[in-house]
Amino acid sequence: MNARKLSSVLATAALTASALAATPAPALAQSRPLNGLFSCEGSGKKQEGGALIGAAAGALLGRSLAKNEKTLGTLIGAAAGAAAGSYIGCRMQSTDAALAEQATKKALETGVAQSWYNKRTGNSGRVSVASSSYGPPIDSRNMRFAPGVQALPSYEAAGGAYVAGSTANLRAGPSTRTAVVGRLAAGETFDALGLAPAGGWVLVGRGGEGVGYAADSLVRPAGQTIASCRVIDASVSVGGRGTSSQRYSACRDARGEWQLTQA
Repeated sequence: MNARKLSSVLATAALTASALAATPAPALAQSRPLNGLFSCEGSGKKQEGGALIGAAAGALLGRSLAKNEKTLGTLIGAAAGAAAGSYIGCRMQSTDAALAEQATKKALETGVAQSWYNKRTGNSGRVSVASSSYGPPIDSRNMRFAPGVQALPSYEAAGGAYVAGSTANLRAGPSTRTAVVGRLAAGETFDALGLAPAGGWVLVGRGGEGVGYAADSLVRPAGQTIASCRVIDASVSVGGRGTSSQRYSACRDARGEWQLTQA
């Protein structure tokens, strides 16, 4: 491998490691507060995460670019990637990190996908919400049901008041194959007693009693609901060199602060 080719491998590996490590660092095996993903910690775990990402990217690049000298290329790529990743894991562009953290926090609070773009660096990202939960599962033995309405063993917490976006049938069970037992008028609000674990259906409550199931495509939360946990996908695009992404699980702690773990 000549000096020019070696220089090219090192430079390319470092650039790609930089791009990947700019993604919010993996939370490893433990949960950490939201701001812990965007700041260097004394424990070094953020730095280790950056090094691992950088080494993986560098090894792949080194192996692909070295052609006939695969082993040497892999070693060189891994070394360059680890060095770059270790540095960037703790020293992200501060403006990128601030924008990414702000977008992540807003997505977690509102449940609505957020995008960010830094015109100074040309980097951008998006945080989308894959799913949300509003508390621990609800045991149906502690609930009341109208005659003819099926009770499931348990429900996912729904988060409070809902509103019908259009006229909706109420079904005896969470399926269109069950009988119609009532209706919701367009704009009608109701208490969502729970969500069917398999998804797709909301248990409609009136006076604290389950009166039927409405398709979740026809109803929506009446206001901003306060989720206890969410699963989010965070992606980052760096300088036109591709997009990297990571999924996180986030739950509020006793103080209401979001704690994240890599999903």
